[in-house]
Amino acid sequence: MDIILYNPLSRNGKSNDVVLRLKETLEKEQSSYSVHSIFEIQDINQFLNELDGEDRVIIVGGDGTLHHLANSIYDYNIKQGIYVLKAGTGNDFIRSLNTKEQLVKINPYIFDLPSATFNQKKHVFLNCAGMGVDARVCHVVNNSKKKKNAFNYFRNAISSFVSHKPKPIEVEIDGKQLSFKKCWLAVVLNSKYAGGGMRFSPKSKREDDLVELMVIERIPRFLLFIIFPTIYLGWHVIFKRYVKMYQGKEIKLSFKEDEYLQMDGESFYPVREITIKRKH
Repeated sequence: MDIILYNPLSRNGKSNDVVLRLKETLEKEQSSYSVHSIFEIQDINQFLNELDGEDRVIIVGGDGTLHHLANSIYDYNIKQGIYVLKAGTGNDFIRSLNTKEQLVKINPYIFDLPSATFNQKKHVFLNCAGMGVDARVCHVVNNSKKKKNAFNYFRNAISSFVSHKPKPIEVEIDGKQLSFKKCWLAVVLNSKYAGGGMRFSPKSKREDDLVELMVIERIPRFLLFIIFPTIYLGWHVIFKRYVKMYQGKEIKLSFKEDEYLQMDGESFYPVREITIKRKH
């Protein structure tokens, strides 16, 4: 049986249409199925344990939906095959797998994610964990009453660039200490893509045992407006005076003041310190 789990808020509510089309396809194939909103499931692990091992679980949603799922099941032995049908606003996770398939099996990836520990809690993330102005933008967008789309993100990015103040940050990469006096953002990546197709880390490989760190520091505010759009093409890395790229298996970011944090677009505040390990 196919078990369809969907996020009714994904893709600004359009995931409901995706589920309808999926149901029509399964009915034509004479396949049995059941449909469940993720918000109706109180305990996802209990829900999955009650399913047959041969059932196929199909997730309809984007990175936010997968982030929620990954943090619910990463410590459990899930026997079902888990598939994703693309329907989210970002879909950076699927984009990083470089597949044209609409239905993608993700078991090999969903249980091999980096961990992030902050505020005495442990999480895993799919694509990225960042602190600074990008996390502030995510916080504003997530708390906005307007739709999550490229225009709203861009509008809030502009206002955040104008008002955000860069802060000192201490960084530790596999025991090596680094300091940056005016950090605009520090993003740890497990994928080339984040932020809805932005190529933050063009050389990242999901299959390796490393994460990448991108730091933007000491950049004049007006130049940030110019460089930031180039991230969509991965061209920002040529501005080496301001954009620093590193690799490691364990990375620690420390601010002396409260800062915004985002993981796969989900925002948290206040946070001062985060430790990220490639193997959770």
